[in-house]
Parts: sequence; C-alpha cells; structure tokens
Amino acid sequence: MKRYYEHRGRDIFVTAGSARELAPGAFGVCAIGGGAEGWAVVHVGPEGDVADLGGEYFFATPEEALEFARELIDLLAPQQQAPC
Repeated sequence: MKRYYEHRGRDIFVTAGSARELAPGAFGVCAIGGGAEGWAVVHVGPEGDVADLGGEYFFATPEEALEFARELIDLLAPQQQAPC
C-alpha cells in the first residue's frame, strides 16, 4: 500500500512499507506493525536519513498522522505577508 498526497508543494506518502523507500525531502506516514501498533510521521533528509517527527507519539489512524504531517508542513512554510 502506498498513497500519495501533496501539501504546499511537499510530498507525503502513506505507506505500510519502509520509509527507506521514500525519496529525499519526502514526508511519510508509515504503519507500525502493519498499522496494528499505530502510525508514525517521518521525514527523509537530503542524504536519505529518516527522522521520526512524532517522537514517542504514534497515531491511531493514518488520517490523524496525515493531518499532523500537514500541520508540520504549514509550520515550515514561510509566512505570507498581507499586502499593505
């Protein structure tokens, strides 16, 4: 299983597979124990290193983890200034 989403130009993949399959710069929502143990949010760095962005916190559903990934991307996005 692999589903693709895009948010603010950033790639997010929901996968039951390994995060190592993801390209550098991608975010991943990865199943833990096939989803039975929850879902984790990860980011793949430029060198292919995978960082768990949720720390010790896991999500019950892939939808919850996907929303968390979108919120993180929103925080990383440059703030748009209102026109004067």
